[in-house]
Amino acid sequence: MNQLITSILSDINVCLPGVVQAYDGRTVTAKPALPKQLANGQTLAAPLIVAVPVCWPIADGGQAMITVPLKPGDPVVLHFSQRSLENWLSGSDQAPDDPRQFDLSDAFATPVMRPGPVADTENLTVQYGPGSLKLAPDGSLTVRVPRQHVIAQETIFDSPVTVNGLLTYTAGMAGSGGSGSSISISGGASFEGGKIMHNGKNIGSDHRHSGVQTGGGTTGGPV
Repeated sequence: MNQLITSILSDINVCLPGVVQAYDGRTVTAKPALPKQLANGQTLAAPLIVAVPVCWPIADGGQAMITVPLKPGDPVVLHFSQRSLENWLSGSDQAPDDPRQFDLSDAFATPVMRPGPVADTENLTVQYGPGSLKLAPDGSLTVRVPRQHVIAQETIFDSPVTVNGLLTYTAGMAGSGGSGSSISISGGASFEGGKIMHNGKNIGSDHRHSGVQTGGGTTGGPV
């Protein structure tokens, strides 16, 4: 009886670690990472499985989505459906036409599932190459990237922003705020209360000079 159960189970595929061989943005060609041990002691090499759908976290009718680039050699988890998937992959939720179960041809893959390096035990972390994003339990966000390119119709910051590196803008700068609003720039220049200041002196269009005399002399500094 036990041998019969073992024989039956040996033909059932449930879940296996796999390795990506090729990826086209929708499906992978994958190979199970482990060969199969036969009852007679021989080893059966893992086959290539083609056109395996890749499943990503998707919600809100497809508007919300998270993906990562997959390259040959990347790990995936191969799940083998207990029903044939042709109709489902075509958009139908009707009963499948083929009675097969747990077949290699009905695999679908979920990526990035493999024990990896030591993880950050305190923060939610996203990392790709030299770039990383860390969200701490207190809500603070730390982004480390060689270069940041933001494309947005509008960007709103509801808290103070500190720029430690060079700030370059190409389409001008505009702002509004109360009398207490200010922008400081290294070298003594600042925008304070709607006035352009340098070392505490108003140098805008409404500034005034002291020591003004008629004739060809020059004025004193701004007051």
